[in-house]
Amino acid sequence: MKVNRKYIVVALMILLLAGLLWSRALLSISTGLWVIFFLLNPNEWGKLILKNNLLIWCFAPLLLFFMGTWQDPSNEKNYQLLLTFCAYPVAALAATYFDKILLVKKIIPIWIVTALIALLFPIGWFLLYSKEAIIGYGSGKSLPVFMDNDHLRFGIFLCSALLLSLTLNIKTKTNKIVFLILATSILFLAVRTAWIMAFIIVIGYLLNSFIIISTPNKKQLIWKTLGGISVVLMLVFSIPTAKQKIAYTIFDWQQYNSQQYDSSYSDGVRRAINNVSWKMINQKKIESIGWAAIPSTLQTNFSEQYNGSSTQFGWPFNQWLFWWIGAGWWGTILFTIWLFYPAYIGWKQKNIFLITWTIAIAASCLVECTLNYQYGVFLHVWPIVFCWKLFSSPNYERNL
Repeated sequence: MKVNRKYIVVALMILLLAGLLWSRALLSISTGLWVIFFLLNPNEWGKLILKNNLLIWCFAPLLLFFMGTWQDPSNEKNYQLLLTFCAYPVAALAATYFDKILLVKKIIPIWIVTALIALLFPIGWFLLYSKEAIIGYGSGKSLPVFMDNDHLRFGIFLCSALLLSLTLNIKTKTNKIVFLILATSILFLAVRTAWIMAFIIVIGYLLNSFIIISTPNKKQLIWKTLGGISVVLMLVFSIPTAKQKIAYTIFDWQQYNSQQYDSSYSDGVRRAINNVSWKMINQKKIESIGWAAIPSTLQTNFSEQYNGSSTQFGWPFNQWLFWWIGAGWWGTILFTIWLFYPAYIGWKQKNIFLITWTIAIAASCLVECTLNYQYGVFLHVWPIVFCWKLFSSPNYERNL
């Protein structure tokens, strides 16, 4: 790649990350700038589209999207989702301009540093208002964060940085410190989805290490791992924000009533909406109605089940329920195959990072429609692209 192109690629990546943290508009503009860059520099990707599995996988959502569009093709709500899905091919085309050196020396470090900088806001706020923050966690609130205060997507962002920190040489002192900062921050911010995702990433990495490490060091690694898990558990039950989140979760679940709706409790809201969504599919056979019809249909059925109550949410809190209602069971199966395909590639490449990130994102999709949001799609595809590209490079050494 020409030197000036490398500078442009790095600048566009920085602009994307700035948009991720501070402005959806900037995120969209920077995506558009990537497209302009592709059109002006087509040589890198023009001959690869039909020969590159990553490109094919990233263009597939544009086809899957139409499984929920044909029902009402003129409805503009459909195309908001299409624009969200466009992040997949943009990321894949961008990957054709990456090489191993650029990723390891520039792109991945910039991603990690951005996550560390973003942590200054919630941690700084906690230091100034610690008492208020701890009380807030006891009532289901979280610390303020960037990304439009979307603490769940922010937690996923930190997990992506945690994953990418492991792709670098974790044996160096700097990378160890970075990993510990990110892991501790994920525990401290107490976003439960991020806890699960971080657990999947770390356990996957350790299991892979057990397999490839030489026999004499396995016992030592196992004892270190058990010690590390013990420390993590002690931290969870000693960090005030984590303690409060656990206590609130238990209280929230105790208040749930399947016959009544109370919007005061976040988990209760999720369970109620998913309960209605499942009954729509299982009892009323409401499926394959198209993306645009989901909000109004869900609202109607929700009102019927909960005695005229309404909800501000237009989607289930589960990606598979959304696809089943919108695109039918066949669309759900195709979506599932597509979602887990990178894990299959990871298995073939012996790429634990691709496997664990796929599983981690799938775990988040059990409790959120992660891939219906601009932030969610962004955080799904870019780490996939980085890990896929790294291990497809023949000279990439696994730093485990």
